[in-house]
Amino acid sequence: MRSFLAKRPFLVFLTPGLILYSVLIIYPIFSAMQLSLFKWNGIGPKVFVWFNNYEQLFTDSRLMGQFVNALSNSLKLFALTVCVQMPIQIVMSYMVYSKMKAHRFAQSMIFAPQFITTPVIVFIFVLILDSNIGVLNAGLTAVGLGNLVQPWLGIPSLGVVVLFVMITWGGIGVGMTFLIGAMNMVGRDGIEAAYMEGAGYWTRLIRVVLPQIKVTIINLVLIGYIYCMTMFDFSYILGGGVSGGVNGSLDVMALMFYRIAFGDVNPVGGKISENSMGMGTAVACVLFVLIFAIALIQVVFMSRKED
Repeated sequence: MRSFLAKRPFLVFLTPGLILYSVLIIYPIFSAMQLSLFKWNGIGPKVFVWFNNYEQLFTDSRLMGQFVNALSNSLKLFALTVCVQMPIQIVMSYMVYSKMKAHRFAQSMIFAPQFITTPVIVFIFVLILDSNIGVLNAGLTAVGLGNLVQPWLGIPSLGVVVLFVMITWGGIGVGMTFLIGAMNMVGRDGIEAAYMEGAGYWTRLIRVVLPQIKVTIINLVLIGYIYCMTMFDFSYILGGGVSGGVNGSLDVMALMFYRIAFGDVNPVGGKISENSMGMGTAVACVLFVLIFAIALIQVVFMSRKED
């Protein structure tokens, strides 16, 4: 054993982290998979039902309707993240990287909302968008645009957009940090050569910088997908855990799991459900598969690119 470790000393440093990862991540995943095969309310005896929970999830019209709605909202958030948020992050990161005027101040201000907690962010946007006390409606009325006044937080079609705006304002600086770090590793020689050949400011971004940071962009796409599929706090605070907003307009996958496992039908409060934990865990396992499949595709894609 000593000779084995002497030839591989890195194992000594990896072992503590591997143990913690196994206890806190690997074991809960397999435990949840096992629990999803049982009918259980969290208190009474477990009844092994094989894949009945999954069958009920995909055949029960009420559950399937909630699942499709929550998944659709999560994917809409992801689409907005990739198509709107990431281009903004790339442009702003490039402006900071190219040392625009007051770039350090701009970088600090853009990242500052990251230090504000989610409840405070939601409260700020409620003060802006609320139909009664909101600054937006008051401002529209003050400038003679009262016909545009809307109950912004009560329009189902705008639910995902409102969530996206809050998420973007609160977290756009995180992705910028990754992008700025990647841009700082881009060789200056190529940028200077492009400048000498007459390439404009934005042409240098498209032709020189972006091709060299594509790995970081792909990784950010995956991180954005994982976040949108597991996002919970904004939807819960703004729309509540019972309905997920007006007509489920703020419902997302993580909120659906919470509602089934721990919401009004949980075994420790409100109406008792005889299978709240079993069905809730089944939803969580489906969510895990959706995330793991995309992550696996990304790993395979990146490995092929490296080859």
